Amino acid sequence: MERTLTVEFGPSRSKRFGKAVEEALDGAGDCVELGPGSYRVRFLLGRDGRVYSSLARLLQRVRDWRATEVYEGDQLVSSYHAREMAWCASSQLGWFGECRFRFFYGVMPRCSLCPLFDEERAVRDVLGENTPNTIEIEIRLPPRIEALLTGEPPPLMIAPPLDPNWQIPDRPPDEWWQHLSDVEPSD
Repeated sequence: MERTLTVEFGPSRSKRFGKAVEEALDGAGDCVELGPGSYRVRFLLGRDGRVYSSLARLLQRVRDWRATEVYEGDQLVSSYHAREMAWCASSQLGWFGECRFRFFYGVMPRCSLCPLFDEERAVRDVLGENTPNTIEIEIRLPPRIEALLTGEPPPLMIAPPLDPNWQIPDRPPDEWWQHLSDVEPSD
């Protein structure tokens, strides 16, 4: 089963708008410029994990903007659920080639948008028909904490040898200084 999700975003005054447009143009969706600074990206969701990753990366950038809307057909959907679904589906396809998410605690809202969602398997999971026989959880504590909890003396902490003549400098070396005017701004 395939579904189409459409993301419309922009215009925006955000300094990250250029990166979002770049993500939309270079991603796995079909990007169209609707007007000056306004874009529509269509994602055909099937079994290709790259499409889900591209959708998730784009929504990661634009979902909090007021001018962002996500549609399935002509139905407006939650950009948060769409992003969560995209990350989940891309990881499931990358690891297993299909959805193997377990629904022991119910069906997540993000699953309603996912074409990989198998209703029958989810119902069997919720009813307890597909539960594993045992779930084993092992917690390994660091040796120092384990010794303290059992009442034993903790193991010695061994530090690397230090030069006895080493002294703390009065100020940082000159090569550590930089002028902020020489530094490129980071995102």
